Amino acid sequence: MKKAVKIISLALVVVIVGAMLVSCAKMLSGTYSNGIGDATVLGGKSSYTFSGNKVTLTLTISVIATSTTEYKGTYEITKAADGTESIKFTFEDDGSSFSGTYSFEEGKNDTGAYIMIGGSKYYKQ
Repeated sequence: MKKAVKIISLALVVVIVGAMLVSCAKMLSGTYSNGIGDATVLGGKSSYTFSGNKVTLTLTISVIATSTTEYKGTYEITKAADGTESIKFTFEDDGSSFSGTYSFEEGKNDTGAYIMIGGSKYYKQ
């Protein structure tokens, strides 16, 4: 009986510590786009929609006709010892070519709140 109580107590400690570590992760919410409103940038527009640790990348290309493609995946923001942040995307199936780790920065200017991913600026919609 005492052994079972010890095992259950240890399991609860592991669960609590795991939950604390997950809750400390930086999360984003909402949609960030490199186009303002419906405007496109150089014939195309990309946007990231964040919810929890999930992300949807939406690519819209407007040349002769408009084509929109969505890729679903997960993300994680990490901070290095020197204070720089990076974002790691893991997209499913056809979106796997967009998976990877990129530099990350958050900020705000006269246009509004933004994030920078790999040097590209995306404004909150």
